[in-house]
Amino acid sequence: MRGLSLNGRRVLVIRTDEGYSAFEDRCAHLGVRLSEGALSGCVLTCRAHHYQYDARTGRGINPRSVRLPRFPVEVSEGAVLVDVPASVEAER
Repeated sequence: MRGLSLNGRRVLVIRTDEGYSAFEDRCAHLGVRLSEGALSGCVLTCRAHHYQYDARTGRGINPRSVRLPRFPVEVSEGAVLVDVPASVEAER
């Protein structure tokens, strides 16, 4: 897993056995960077308060009521391409 800045947004790219996923690099609880957390199999855990997410879908595991904003990912000629809309701050 790796945290990046793309189009002025913090993005978390994760590779599992099933492929790549990309999400906003921000826990739904307090906004802590998920790239500073832990990935075990397909479970992404926030370092701050241990919220957990499915690394393939972004759906909450604990608690189930949360979900991470997801970005489309494509692999082309060995490159991982993430479609991230520009943030409001980047447009100013």
